[in-house]
Amino acid sequence: MEMNRWLRALSCVLVTAALSAAPGCFWVTTKSEGDTLRKDVQRLDTRVDTKEKQFDSKVDELQKVLDDATRLLKRNSADLGADVDQLRSDVRIANGLVAAINNQLAEMKAQLEATKKDSETRIAALEARLGSVESGKPTASSSADDLWRLGSAAFEAQRFGDAVDIFKRLLQSYPTHDRADDAQYFRGQSYTNLKDWDAAIREYQRLFDKFPDSPLSDDGLYFAALAAEALKNCSEARTYLGLIKQKFPKSNVGKISEDADKRIKGALKNKSKCTP
Repeated sequence: MEMNRWLRALSCVLVTAALSAAPGCFWVTTKSEGDTLRKDVQRLDTRVDTKEKQFDSKVDELQKVLDDATRLLKRNSADLGADVDQLRSDVRIANGLVAAINNQLAEMKAQLEATKKDSETRIAALEARLGSVESGKPTASSSADDLWRLGSAAFEAQRFGDAVDIFKRLLQSYPTHDRADDAQYFRGQSYTNLKDWDAAIREYQRLFDKFPDSPLSDDGLYFAALAAEALKNCSEARTYLGLIKQKFPKSNVGKISEDADKRIKGALKNKSKCTP
């Protein structure tokens, strides 16, 4: 602001001087006024020179700053170029990692959904099985093990009619299951407890025919003999007992089978015990 003020003053002096030197111009001043004016001009010149030097110094400083900034910019531009290349490489790597993570997340989500559905299915099945166990009756989804437990529970509770049906369901749905021969045997036992002798004999006969290697086959033949004896079919009863001795010489029911055969043989002529 001060520099502009002095420059304006200098312009006025110069204009005044120019006007005084111009032809036809008239300028009147006194000596003392001229001395004062010259001193003012000198002081002004001095101050202008000082301001110019200060200005030049500032310009030099600014130029130096500008040069330094230019060099820094060039250097940073080169560094930035390298940084940009590295950044691009990092971005590509990051994108690849993000894509891989997204794929893994998608797979995990799919697995989670599958596990969730499987869990829901299993829970539903377990609830159905629990309901079946609590009710004592099989459901459409009852497994062989479920049927065996339900049939056994019914047999132990002396619900022999239910046991017959449940064991039948096991045999029809799972004929090759490990418990199939057990189910066949306990169907015969259920009919024995119901004193349905013909049905009992039929089931024991099926046990021997379908599962000849079952450890229960000889027991089945023994109870078939007792059922036949109850029907007074003594010859038939002795046939079953003979099969035990023939097919299962080391049977655990061998001794009681021999005793039964002697008893029945002794009653053959007793019409109250054996029919002709």
